[in-house]
Amino acid sequence: MNYRLLALSVDGAILKDNSRLSRTTKEAIEFVRNKGVYVTLVTHRSYQQANKIAKALRMEHEMICYGGSLIAGRADKPLYAQRMPVEMARDITFELERFGCQIIVEHENFELTNRLHQPQNLLGRMTVSVSESLFYPQTVVEHISDHIDLHRIAPLRMKVDFDRNEEKEAAIEHLRSIIPGLNIVEQEGDIPSVHLKLNEANKSETLLYLGLELGIHPEEMVAVAAKEEDEEMLNAVGLGVAMGQSSLQLRKSADWVTRSNDQDGLAYMIKEVFRKQMNVSKQHL
Repeated sequence: MNYRLLALSVDGAILKDNSRLSRTTKEAIEFVRNKGVYVTLVTHRSYQQANKIAKALRMEHEMICYGGSLIAGRADKPLYAQRMPVEMARDITFELERFGCQIIVEHENFELTNRLHQPQNLLGRMTVSVSESLFYPQTVVEHISDHIDLHRIAPLRMKVDFDRNEEKEAAIEHLRSIIPGLNIVEQEGDIPSVHLKLNEANKSETLLYLGLELGIHPEEMVAVAAKEEDEEMLNAVGLGVAMGQSSLQLRKSADWVTRSNDQDGLAYMIKEVFRKQMNVSKQHL
């Protein structure tokens, strides 16, 4: 089998645990690109964050961002977008405003967040996620649901950081009971956090859509990931590869397990899988 597309998760696969990109990984990606393989990023990160990594890798292909909500080569001209309807976004934020949380509404060109009325120590802890993203114009408003309704904002995704885990669990249960079609993805980390997006906005379906646009069949794809949330994507392609440090569940469901990211597992996998593969004709991409 000649593989024609390589889909790479960013966190845990391309980036090491210290968020660094190794020279070995860069060289391996360049190696497979020189064989004519279409290499794309598949990430929960924003377009601007993913684009910064793509530039470091000298990649110019479309990227799947926001956990599958957007396929973009340029932010102002996306190939594919799964946006929340304005009314749905308004209703979600209206319900969340009764909980102790920070809401970050994500569009590919800006972010919108609510003003917190919390003790200073809590405020500093909960705004970490906002300070991590310095690429956007960011608007802080008093009542985020009113702002969404007034300006007719249809976001790609929302990120929500909660005061306490109990608040997060109560909010998840409440939203699931009243908002149909909502995909709630709990996030790892010290702060109780979730991502909210449409059910249709998932990495596996979006990757298959990209393949359809390119004329590439699922069995001609390789996907590499390290998080359990990417299990469906690994099962949707011809060769699903789990990183060595992945959970036991992800490793069991994958077709192939490579070394860990700290052992340059992505580079090892690329050389093993693509070393003997003939060049892919670029006429077919």
